[in-house]
Amino acid sequence: MKKGILVTSFGTSHSDTRKKTIEVIENLVIEKYGKECFERAFTSNIIRKIIQKNENLKIYNQKEGLEALKQRGFSEVITMSLHILAGIEYSKLDDTYGKITEPLLATDSDYEEIVQNNEFNDLENNDAIVFMGHGSDHKEDVIYKILQEKYNSSGKNNIFVATVEGKITLKDVLEKLSKTNFKNILLKPLMIVAGDHAKNDMASDEEDSWKSILKKNGYNVTVSLKGMGEYDFIQKMFMKKLEKVL
Repeated sequence: MKKGILVTSFGTSHSDTRKKTIEVIENLVIEKYGKECFERAFTSNIIRKIIQKNENLKIYNQKEGLEALKQRGFSEVITMSLHILAGIEYSKLDDTYGKITEPLLATDSDYEEIVQNNEFNDLENNDAIVFMGHGSDHKEDVIYKILQEKYNSSGKNNIFVATVEGKITLKDVLEKLSKTNFKNILLKPLMIVAGDHAKNDMASDEEDSWKSILKKNGYNVTVSLKGMGEYDFIQKMFMKKLEKVL
């Protein structure tokens, strides 16, 4: 009997980036395994409520999605996680009806794929990249530190990782930048979607945005609003993690 597949992410209320990221990966699952096997879930109740209100679109939480697929006759349901790390949101996932795939960054080879990808790490004629990750109160916040160490050990000392809500902050990166001659900075989201954090905390003209803070510190700033989920190699990484548990 075929297994059900519940593609589960934190979610986003920004439909533009949702179409370019989450929905692209969902469509890859549908194309390969069939629409009858597929369902979508978001772990953020707030995001789900916003979408229901603004788009009149009902999206399941994970438990509802599992139940929906079970009601369709699937005795086993795989939860395909689109989370970056095994943090607070990932820990919410229920494995009652089947396995849960690994988050994006789970093994050494995962880090290597990120660090070595030329398109993802393209400076676009800038001196350095500053990635904005979400960050977490969870112990798995350490993945950002590990990723930075992987960049450094590969000789990419002009790529910096910081977070909005984690231990490594923009202040830490500014201190590192002050010891270099870099002047032209490319800001990019280290998030599956380019939603609220990317558009507002990173790229807006507000005084406390990362773009504004970097500019105040004398840097020329270029912004990329391309979520990680838009990259073909990231989509393939998630698909491989699904294949491992099927």
